[in-house]
Amino acid sequence: MTRRDFLIAGGLFLTGFLPLGFSGPVLRPPGARRDFLARCIRCGQCIEACPYDTLRAMDITSGGMAHSPYIDPLRTPCYLCQQRGPDGIDRPISEFLRCGEVCPTGAIRKIKNTKDVLANVPEDMKIGISVLNRDLCLAWQYDSCGECYYNCPLKDRALRDFPPDMIFSESTGIRPWVDPRHCIGCGMCNYVCPVKEHVASEVMERSHKLSLFEARYAAMVRNLVGRAGPGVKLPAIRVTVRP
Repeated sequence: MTRRDFLIAGGLFLTGFLPLGFSGPVLRPPGARRDFLARCIRCGQCIEACPYDTLRAMDITSGGMAHSPYIDPLRTPCYLCQQRGPDGIDRPISEFLRCGEVCPTGAIRKIKNTKDVLANVPEDMKIGISVLNRDLCLAWQYDSCGECYYNCPLKDRALRDFPPDMIFSESTGIRPWVDPRHCIGCGMCNYVCPVKEHVASEVMERSHKLSLFEARYAAMVRNLVGRAGPGVKLPAIRVTVRP
């Protein structure tokens, strides 16, 4: 038995005997195969190679998924191995996305680090897809914000400033729209969206100081979250797992 076969067998064994305590969508690195868990040997090379510490290892409570890499966009989105220069333009820092470049088993496939490729990767190589709730979106409800659009690394492809069935008007401002054909699910929109629970609650509780960015939108966020009622899923734009 090879080392890889041994580790795969061990992972399947653990799946049956360790507690499956993880809940919520598990977002894998871009390029993760459908049989990712069977191929991943938990070597950690993708985590070490990630330039922005986006990839994290799942802990022991996740059972058979323990030590496999995942992305939590609320903590750190996937920057797609791009770096924004002082001119505001994103440029690749490597020829391929680094996680796939270093994966020794092919669990994460290599993706060429160009925006044309990143905006058109096959469905089974995407991290997930972003879903926008217009009822919670500051741009749609208050003609404010637009942070998701401005910060999207695939701006004007994955995230557009208005839907294709809407006639653009300077007076209406930005109305963010996700193009599912080109969204790779990097989570940047998820990360920068100010419509979050702590922003809404801190307006009244004041238990800790909001950042200037958060304070800018806080009153509007509180109104939107209060109107939506308990149990609403935040932020206004969220990454969901690919089908």
